[in-house]
Amino acid sequence: MPSTVGIVASGEDVLNDAVFWVDAGRSSVSNGALTNLGTGGSALNAVFGNTTGVDSFDPALLTHTGTNYLHIPAVASNYATATNNSAYRATSTVSCRFVVSLANWTPSAVAYLGGLYEGTSGQRSYLCAINSTNGFPMMFLSSDGVSAATSIFATQAPTVSPGGYLAIRCDWLAAGPTVRFYTKEISNNAYNDVVNDAGWSQLGSDRTASVPASLHPSTASLYCAGYSASANTEMAFRASAFKIDGVLQFAADFTTGITSGGQTTFTESSANAATVTINRATSGRKSVAVTRPILLFGTDDYLEVADNNLLDFGASDSFTALVVVRQWNTPTSFGRYLDKKNGGGVGVGYSLSPNGAVLQPGMFLGDGVNQVGRASQAPTVGSLNVVSGVVDRTAQTATVYTGITAGTSGSTSTLGSMSNAIALHIGVSNTLASAQDFELVAAAVWRRALNANEIATIVNRYT
Repeated sequence: MPSTVGIVASGEDVLNDAVFWVDAGRSSVSNGALTNLGTGGSALNAVFGNTTGVDSFDPALLTHTGTNYLHIPAVASNYATATNNSAYRATSTVSCRFVVSLANWTPSAVAYLGGLYEGTSGQRSYLCAINSTNGFPMMFLSSDGVSAATSIFATQAPTVSPGGYLAIRCDWLAAGPTVRFYTKEISNNAYNDVVNDAGWSQLGSDRTASVPASLHPSTASLYCAGYSASANTEMAFRASAFKIDGVLQFAADFTTGITSGGQTTFTESSANAATVTINRATSGRKSVAVTRPILLFGTDDYLEVADNNLLDFGASDSFTALVVVRQWNTPTSFGRYLDKKNGGGVGVGYSLSPNGAVLQPGMFLGDGVNQVGRASQAPTVGSLNVVSGVVDRTAQTATVYTGITAGTSGSTSTLGSMSNAIALHIGVSNTLASAQDFELVAAAVWRRALNANEIATIVNRYT
């Protein structure tokens, strides 16, 4: 076990002692890199992907300014749902309301906002979206549930800055039949914005051509921020409400309903009190309940820190590597959290990753001839975890912690130098393989072995 001498008073003090420390809520973004908060300075800044420009290898930095929200990445099977209720089936009017922010209000793919709609099971009814061609709001409407839904477009796009929030309303009226679109400037209360009828301004003119006079009584789930058959587009979601035949039947406030980043359900506020379920993809970037700044990693997303002697450790050098992560679904076996190792097995260097089939967090060390692998207990899926690997070359031990719980220590007496000339990677190996899907809050490396009390202060700080 690591030594217990040199106990430091707080997690902040311990982190300030790291040579490398990046934090999604503390590190600034400059020239396509997260600034290093540790003592190693700018030489250890973490570049997004392998370039200083935005590309497909970049994790998504999700900011948080005090208001919680649901982030939807542009990956299929990410959305929120409520179980079907006959109250969602309209005969005279439908009014669908959303407070949403799009990274691009003329998205490359249709941005599906939500509705009562299942395109693959003959249960189409109504679905609202933002068109990818011109940013016009639109409604998909079906009278029989089976035939291709009629697409009714607004006559103009809303005025909103990229990344800005907007309240959008899409109404179907059997009288006419007519479709109308509205927008509203948002207030500090997204829930009030969507449930209240006052303050809406009609966007463009009434649409009557090709509008069906009745809608299929679908048995589909009620969707928010997407639907099942779509890859969707990137968006941030604060609130949604559906008034059916003049009655508020669904009112989800994601800003107050979401109280923790590990949340999977909450109860919406209409008289129906439906359970809202946050659905996540099985691979790639996943839906995120954002309650603090995080970095969202999917397949091929990573951070890279240039090789530096401060991150290399000789045969007598103690060190600690740590990540603060949330893992959804089953993690990739040996998918990397943090890696400065030039190959598997006896490859020179060190890495943190889930340990094989048992998927316990593990630290893997090699000097080119010998290897040491240690693991700790498997974390709870969906919980925020601090995973740390401590190498104490005075005691000749390696120990992995999940939170404050230490795994069984192993001897490092056979290991020589683990120094190499490769970059430090977060999210992938040095060959840009073994990608891991997870949420990253922070990562750090120290040129000493942290003791159990110091690790506990960091766990307390982050969780």
